[in-house]
Amino acid sequence: MKINDLPEPVRSRLRGFDTDGRNLRTESCSDVYLFTHRLGRRPGLILKTRDVRVRPQEPDLLAETVALTWLREKLPVPECRCFQVDGDKQYLLMTLMEGVTGIHPEALEDPEQLIWEFAEGLQAVHALDIASCSLDWRKSRFISWAEGLIESGALDVSEAFDEDIPEGKTRTFLFEKLSDIKEAVPGEEDLVFTHGDYCLPNVMFKEGRLSSYIDLGYAGVGDRYLDLVAARGTIRRNLGEEWIVPFFQAYGLEEPDPEKLQAYQKVHDWGDW
Repeated sequence: MKINDLPEPVRSRLRGFDTDGRNLRTESCSDVYLFTHRLGRRPGLILKTRDVRVRPQEPDLLAETVALTWLREKLPVPECRCFQVDGDKQYLLMTLMEGVTGIHPEALEDPEQLIWEFAEGLQAVHALDIASCSLDWRKSRFISWAEGLIESGALDVSEAFDEDIPEGKTRTFLFEKLSDIKEAVPGEEDLVFTHGDYCLPNVMFKEGRLSSYIDLGYAGVGDRYLDLVAARGTIRRNLGEEWIVPFFQAYGLEEPDPEKLQAYQKVHDWGDW
């Protein structure tokens, strides 16, 4: 990553900053770079770049920009400094949030405290007033979005499923998968503002407290179980099965609906390839 290769609006906001060029990308298809101020007088910046032709089932950086703008002064999230489109590339420059992610050894030292903070953090997200939110992940919008991806032929599922897909039958196969989701997800939704990918790597901790939220490309109005299944999965992966029940209890849900968990797990897994 060289600053001189970036679009001018992005370059102008990075004057006085340097990067070591390392790509900090994790599971997302966005490239991620840290920029620090040469004299240490200004906070660090994060630059995300994305080629919109790659993995179209992932939201683009415009969605994250809109989410960050709407959430400003509502939750502790990065501040968007610049969003730019240059051909097929998108650029999102935002402030670096202090602390460590929820999978950092420092955060994992006290699982009980981590689970409590993680649950309270989700309560705060779900308590937001959604009246003015234009970001939509209701069932109807999800189905429309997924159908559009299938119709366009944008999805490559050649190695995504264990099933053998007959040549030329990919579209039919995906519509069958989507039909299964339609039937499983309840028509009546418990709508809240959802993070969209509420997992431990996407929350920051400082001095043992959940301090901010990051990676909000899937954020928007949807059923709370969209976040609950993501939280359950990340707890299972990073802490162990025994911490799932304490999380739900701390969140205030003594008995999660098993059918809704199963249904929204299918939604969560859609396009995860």
